[in-house]
Amino acid sequence: MQVDWELSQQFVSDSQGVRAACVLPSNNDVDAYRIVTGNQGGGLCEFGVPSAALYPIEYQHNHAVTALLTIDELQVYVTGCKDALVRVFDYSHQLKATLKGHEKPVTSLSVVKSNDGTPYLVTGSWDGTAKVWDVTRQAMLATLPDHENSVCVAGLEAESSSGGTPHVVHIATGSAGIPRNNQVQDHTVRIWTVNVQSGQVACTASLANDHEGSIRGIAIVKDYIGTCSNDGTVRLRTRDKGDSIATLSFVYQNTQHPPMLLSVAPISVEDGGASSVAASAEDGHVVIWTQAEDGGSIQEPQIIMHPSCVWNVIGLPKGDFATCCQDGTLRIFTKASDRMASQAEKEAFGKAVQEASQKKSSGPSAEEVAKLPLWELNLQKRGTSEGQVQLFNKNGNAIAAQWSMSSQTWIEVGQVMGSADGGSIDGVQYDHVLPIEVDQTGGGVAKLQLGYNNGENPFVAAQRFIDSYVLPQYHLNDIANYIQQRVGSQGRTLGGGPTSSLSSGMGPVATAGVPIIAYQHLPIPGYKSFELPPKTASTTLEKMKKKIEETATLSDTQLASVSSLMETLAATNRYHSSKIQPEELKVIMDMLESLPPADAFPALDLARLAVAHPDAASLNNTTQWNKIICKALSMCEDTPSLEGPAAVAIPMLSLRLFANAFRGGPGSQQAVVDLLESVLKCNETFLGSGNKNIRLSVATVLYNTSFYLHSKDASPVYSSQVVVQVDNILKNRSYETEALVRAMIALGTVAMSSPEAKETAKSLFVVSRVEMAASPHGDTAKAVAKEVYTVLS
Repeated sequence: MQVDWELSQQFVSDSQGVRAACVLPSNNDVDAYRIVTGNQGGGLCEFGVPSAALYPIEYQHNHAVTALLTIDELQVYVTGCKDALVRVFDYSHQLKATLKGHEKPVTSLSVVKSNDGTPYLVTGSWDGTAKVWDVTRQAMLATLPDHENSVCVAGLEAESSSGGTPHVVHIATGSAGIPRNNQVQDHTVRIWTVNVQSGQVACTASLANDHEGSIRGIAIVKDYIGTCSNDGTVRLRTRDKGDSIATLSFVYQNTQHPPMLLSVAPISVEDGGASSVAASAEDGHVVIWTQAEDGGSIQEPQIIMHPSCVWNVIGLPKGDFATCCQDGTLRIFTKASDRMASQAEKEAFGKAVQEASQKKSSGPSAEEVAKLPLWELNLQKRGTSEGQVQLFNKNGNAIAAQWSMSSQTWIEVGQVMGSADGGSIDGVQYDHVLPIEVDQTGGGVAKLQLGYNNGENPFVAAQRFIDSYVLPQYHLNDIANYIQQRVGSQGRTLGGGPTSSLSSGMGPVATAGVPIIAYQHLPIPGYKSFELPPKTASTTLEKMKKKIEETATLSDTQLASVSSLMETLAATNRYHSSKIQPEELKVIMDMLESLPPADAFPALDLARLAVAHPDAASLNNTTQWNKIICKALSMCEDTPSLEGPAAVAIPMLSLRLFANAFRGGPGSQQAVVDLLESVLKCNETFLGSGNKNIRLSVATVLYNTSFYLHSKDASPVYSSQVVVQVDNILKNRSYETEALVRAMIALGTVAMSSPEAKETAKSLFVVSRVEMAASPHGDTAKAVAKEVYTVLS
């Protein structure tokens, strides 16, 4: 009689999804071994088994930890990360090495041994390559090229010492495939030989398209190679050529389509028991196939459902196995009765699975409804467009209402049972049907629909969309982020605001065949400026006038021009109709020319305010602004010789003048753009300033420069300069939150519009610093960093 696996232990460290795990030897007399987990947020954690002792690991990755591997012979473990880096830690969790070479997220890790038993690390990446490394020397030995998108890897057993070739290792790889002929094709299993001494690589066997979907995982399963796929099956293959000799399938539950299998792993045999292989799926399925103990046929598989996506499954000592779940929990399963969890814990696990299943098919929970705005207060919440849909809490139920522009009221539509934007695609019902527009080769736009169910892993829905419409695989993260933006939080207005920009044509312009993805913070929506607050305008200008009268030798006519200019600037509510006379701008230049830098900053401050006036910044005044900006640049060069207030005021006000010139009007904008090379050089000089006001000014110059470059499709040389300066800001780690956010948004914007800027960021490894720099600065900074990371990746 077959004994089923049962829950043994559950380990929870935080709310971050567990992506990967590996086993380390015990370091005490209590535990049989340790498990290290890596999570969606880039954190690591150690658990003792069976003590359940929790040990948070201090090191924090820049992005999600996507793979973990132990190399026992070297007493190290290795992490693969979405930041494209591979990191090596010793058993006490000290970082020993960082291996750089991949260009996109690392997706898979394995060990391969040569004839003499020397272990080498094999890594697979979304960049379409696998690489072989000597971990001890921190050296890349070889690259296995030309895969079809994401690569999974498995080290094969070395040839026998008597007949094997020295220094040669054997590796199996699987690829995700590429769009062709209206479907994803060419997902391929390859067998490779690599000479780790010379770096020579040869593909000795290749087999494509025997799965019906992308290959997601590969592992050595007893005497075979095992591959798992989006088609919901595991194939067992010969080690020499990769030929398929058996297909492991199952009757899937609660879905009309086979779940995508993300990982496959052997389960070690204990006491001569039957051998097994386990696979994990995006929708929570974990499937275990077991061969009869006499070596005969494969028995009916056991299915263990989880509350959400199971990213990985790994074999453990004593015939147990562990699952890495998106709900933030690592779970161990066993057949040994003395290691099984209590009945109460098993029931709690079953209840969590049941509640997750119900949530996928039901409307908002009571907690989610409670967060919605009250219907009784709907008059306080105005809509922004005709037909905009908003969810409200009416007597404890979620209702949908539409905004009527003519009556300026919300009109109740009905109770929300699923979601307000649900519907069906090809006969399949979804809680949300989201619009995505795709530019077509040769012109025109295709309007596509993405289906998503509440509680579903956004990456699963994104992958389904990519496969259905044969879109580039590298946009998986972008599409998943868009799903989270649209449906990730209850109470968000549907059909209005930033989240509707994709369907309304806003957002970045897509290239042919690439979905237009809506971001909340990118690209920059418009210029920022340092203008005169209306409440303090008169007081500020009066102080400025007094300072000018004390330091400047002006004629009565010039003083009258200064007074007239200040009166116009003080009336901020009349900027649309008031005028600035040429002599009023000329007197600013006269003061900048005649006054020493230590006394000239009030005139510079006046220039900073005047350039924000639309009439002052008109095309007629381009030449005047060119002269003023040139003078400000010259004054900044003299800053090192200044002391007192001018040492801060001159660079701060000059940079704010440059920033305001972008927004002021066509004349001032033309002037600052004509001098942009010098402006950016000046900006770079003050990147490391110890004054927070200068730091904010530096970031704003980059912000406005980026918006100009993005909106005008301007020179990529300037875009690359923006990248370099923002990278220095990220390294600086002293910028305040608002300045840092402006700098990161500038980086993301130029990367979206300029391939050259993106390439510069890639060469500088800027992506590795974005989220780390944002981490101490709150939710907005982290959200911006996430979007920038996605763009750069």
